[in-house]
Amino acid sequence: MNASTELPQGYQLRGTLDLSRNKKAFFAVNVFGFILLLAFAWAFIRLAAALRQSASIPLSFPVIGGLPGGQLVTILVLFVLLGAMLVLHEAIHGFFFWLFTRQKPRFGFRGVYAFAAAPDWYLPRWQYAIVGISPLVVISLLGMALIPFVPDPWLMPVLTFLIFNASGAAGDVIVVAWLLLQPPGVLARDAGDAVSLYVPAIQ
Repeated sequence: MNASTELPQGYQLRGTLDLSRNKKAFFAVNVFGFILLLAFAWAFIRLAAALRQSASIPLSFPVIGGLPGGQLVTILVLFVLLGAMLVLHEAIHGFFFWLFTRQKPRFGFRGVYAFAAAPDWYLPRWQYAIVGISPLVVISLLGMALIPFVPDPWLMPVLTFLIFNASGAAGDVIVVAWLLLQPPGVLARDAGDAVSLYVPAIQ
């Protein structure tokens, strides 16, 4: 089955996850994101030590050009990393939406989160699973490939980028897990801040 702009006959709505309306779900996603933050921080730092064959990792940010006010520079670097992570994360979602639909995805920003969406399309299980999990996998693999080679002052920014991305994928992981628990033939429609799943009525 391929992505389609028409819901096949005999399908019915299984459920909708709407973080803009469901405060409990929004809270749960953020709690899960914090857990992922801690877990991936530990994992990526341990991995960096192994890949660089080092007993310790320099947990500091570079002070650009020797500017005074190291804390201010660190905060600025963190904001830049967060913004870059959001853009790249959603661009990867968008690329895979385009790959499966051959239509330009919709990008947007809602409060504290950004999104890529294909609101006019129904995607089968494995296509939507790839769309959902791809930023976590692609960015993590690229980051791990860079870890052995980046200079020491820039190692922590790379690790921070990877950790932010993994934490930001909390909602993606939850939706993909929910999707994989559904019966065969499930279709997903992503409107950006809400994902709806549809299944054959006979299930």
